[in-house]
Amino acid sequence: MNSNLSMETEEDIQIIKEYTLLPILLDMLARDIDHLMIYNNKIIYQYVICQLRDVEQSIYPVLQKLKRSMKQRHISILNTELNTLGVEVEYKVRGYIHHFNMLRGLIKAEIFTMLMSLRGGG
Repeated sequence: MNSNLSMETEEDIQIIKEYTLLPILLDMLARDIDHLMIYNNKIIYQYVICQLRDVEQSIYPVLQKLKRSMKQRHISILNTELNTLGVEVEYKVRGYIHHFNMLRGLIKAEIFTMLMSLRGGG
């Protein structure tokens, strides 16, 4: 870890970013599953729903791991605000408050990357 404990590391930022984006992905999956349920009598949609639920279930252990890692690193999320532009996050790392913003386009790209990683079991 960095000798200057007040500075967040790249790994800290990555953990915070993933911990912020995974709940957004969970919301998206729930919304999409709900939309697909109207086609539940068609076999292909049943398969897609099953796959989405598998991805959904794979997210919870990742969130738990991130939460443990945040606790060990003395990181806490103070505020997360979704707005029309994207997401704003206020967090504390080892006693020092920091902020970051992600625009919608970056959120989409990051979530797609995470989704592909989860699908691959990684």
